[in-house]
Amino acid sequence: MAGQANTNASVLHRREVFYVGGQYMPNKTGTHTLEGQMYVERLVPAEIDGRPIKPCPIIFIHGATRSGTDWLTKPDGQPGWASFFLSQGYECYLVDLPFRGRSPWRPGNGSMIAYAAESIQTMFTACRENGTWPQAKLHTQWPGTGKMGNPVFDQLYASSLQILSDPATQEKASQSACAALLDRIGRPAILVSHSAGGLVPWLAADVRPGLVKSIVALEPTGPPFFKVGIKSGPSAPYGVSNAPITYGPPVVDPKADLVHEIVKAPAPDMTDCTLQAESPPPRQLVNLTDIPVLVVTAPASYHAQYDWGTVRYLRQAGVRNVEHLKLEEKGILGNGHMMFMEKNSDEVAAQIVRWIGDCCCGSTGGPDLTPLPRGV
Repeated sequence: MAGQANTNASVLHRREVFYVGGQYMPNKTGTHTLEGQMYVERLVPAEIDGRPIKPCPIIFIHGATRSGTDWLTKPDGQPGWASFFLSQGYECYLVDLPFRGRSPWRPGNGSMIAYAAESIQTMFTACRENGTWPQAKLHTQWPGTGKMGNPVFDQLYASSLQILSDPATQEKASQSACAALLDRIGRPAILVSHSAGGLVPWLAADVRPGLVKSIVALEPTGPPFFKVGIKSGPSAPYGVSNAPITYGPPVVDPKADLVHEIVKAPAPDMTDCTLQAESPPPRQLVNLTDIPVLVVTAPASYHAQYDWGTVRYLRQAGVRNVEHLKLEEKGILGNGHMMFMEKNSDEVAAQIVRWIGDCCCGSTGGPDLTPLPRGV
């Protein structure tokens, strides 16, 4: 496949590493530690053969138990999305969200939890055999068996990290750190996020709307007011986040101010979702109104049951330009929740490049799949 061959070698680029955000906090001894800072890896493509660097950089935001390394190399050893987007001329920023990976966690930041390998197998990699949702049997794109002992799965699970048990604390710290990164970049950026990291762009855009060009949410945690996943249950009291987000009229007490209504699923293999009631008029996400949003859903993922509700909630809350990319409607079949790591990941990336070009930069006619020189 031509698109896949494009990233078989690292694209020539310049690399920089730095930290943003955080604040000095006093401890019991009267000394201070820096807490809430975020690791950032900046990759700048070389200008080759007259190909200009795109004006809007991309910030990649990983999911729960993950880190910025997800975008560099896939568990099967193939180049990740960073290589693909560099090949298209995009400056890339890969982050480790606060308290994760190379962004330090310190005693007092909160307790940590970790997930068993069996849970990862069921939800992400061996869905066809173990998944209990209707679409799970469609999963064919994960390389290997997706089970313990398979080298590809073992690489994935070896890179899994502990996560903060309090999602609101995690989201607030991530919001602050991503705002600091946007300030440092100083020009509008595209936010590409995955899973639990999918809540962060709503919050970052809420406090820096002028610095967010668009949002690509790969199966963001949902549906509204709930979380389906390894540990399912009521969540996101602000509809799309656990941390406070700006509504108009203002939401002081989300339980009282956001009136819920259960909406029937549009198809038998989907689930009902909770949205805002139509009366009183739904409260609006006033700082997200003009930001283009693409929600991407894979056909074999558990998100295929309910991402429709997230899309409808955003539209109901006043986000004017929300598009739902269902991969099967583009002829891309067999993907699960970890679509950006799977065998056909570049096909998915190509669809996102097309959307970015159409909505943010004027139509580009699709990605340029001409191989670029090898870099280091």
